[in-house]
Amino acid sequence: MSNTAEKPQANSIKPRLSFGEKVKLVGVLLFVAPWMLAIVGARFLSYALRNDLNIPLYLLNAGVRVLLGTFTAREIQTLLPSTEEAYGAWLRRKERLVKDSTLRERLQCDIQPLPEVNSSILWVGNRHKARKVVLYLHGGGYVMPSQPGHFECAWNAFVLSGVESDTEVAVAFLQYSLTPAAKAPVQLRQAASALCELLKAGFKPRDIVVGGDSAGGNVAMQLLHHIIEPHAEASRISLTEPLLAAFLVSPWLSCEVSSPSFLEHDGNDMLSIAIMRSLAVDAREHQEHIVSEEGGGWAEPLECQGAWLNKLDSAVKRLRITVGGREVLADQGKALAKTLEALKTGVQVTLECNPNAAHDLFVAEGILERIGEAAIEMKQWFKSLL
Repeated sequence: MSNTAEKPQANSIKPRLSFGEKVKLVGVLLFVAPWMLAIVGARFLSYALRNDLNIPLYLLNAGVRVLLGTFTAREIQTLLPSTEEAYGAWLRRKERLVKDSTLRERLQCDIQPLPEVNSSILWVGNRHKARKVVLYLHGGGYVMPSQPGHFECAWNAFVLSGVESDTEVAVAFLQYSLTPAAKAPVQLRQAASALCELLKAGFKPRDIVVGGDSAGGNVAMQLLHHIIEPHAEASRISLTEPLLAAFLVSPWLSCEVSSPSFLEHDGNDMLSIAIMRSLAVDAREHQEHIVSEEGGGWAEPLECQGAWLNKLDSAVKRLRITVGGREVLADQGKALAKTLEALKTGVQVTLECNPNAAHDLFVAEGILERIGEAAIEMKQWFKSLL
């Protein structure tokens, strides 16, 4: 396989900051961010020590909290590598570390453009030999590009599970557009286009798993909604049978910030009430609030509980929701599971809560390049599908 994307997609190009924006960014980097990192890092270290929690994971949480709470979306996208750049960097590092030649064959750069929606699929694994495929939608509050840790956890949980189960698995990693440059329903339109490409490539719905973390979990729910109740601006998807499964890792499902999990964990999670309010304001500025018959915005599944939820079993067979017991978004994932259970949709819903985890433990383990408890649990669930 080879890199088929000779011309970068617009969503892989960094923002062009004005002179004033550059001066401000330098000032924040030199005089604000270091102090914030020291203060938040010390607080999170103390919290981890007091509660006998994983120190590296909580220091990582502190870093992400400072990044999201100190810099604007355009500044974050300037500082961080794009999703495509992160993909290339991860592949190069992984190829150096992996000695098994059969595994190295699954680490070839393979970028499939989706020109109609100005996006692309970044493949992890061999899509030409795959019998099962995972459409992965990354998190980051719609402002952060994907990082190497996303590809690492996808490799560990899905591709390696396939190798261990003698079933070839590939991950179709969507590079979607970020706010504030992209307006809704851009991300849904790109996700729908990616799923259409998988179906055109010959994958049956029973061979496809869809999922994502945080904001990516939000897009995954929007995609399931779209399958049942088509959005006028996204490619229509006609399934002959439900998708094999879907998963939501620490999903962002509502803009409310007053639930008990927000109030209890505001000071010790990588996300905070202030950060979520900021992300929600940015989303509201750039989202067209498409409303279903029952009301509610498409990007807020907990508020958009129309008739489509009762038909969820026509879109997917199984749904796995994972949350951290110490994260602000915990109540949202739990509320979705409770709602689906009450509706008796016919979908096999699994809710898992790790009592010591903060937000997005699955990806945090990938960033730290470790196969931890979240990855192991995801592997066990995924292997049960193969």
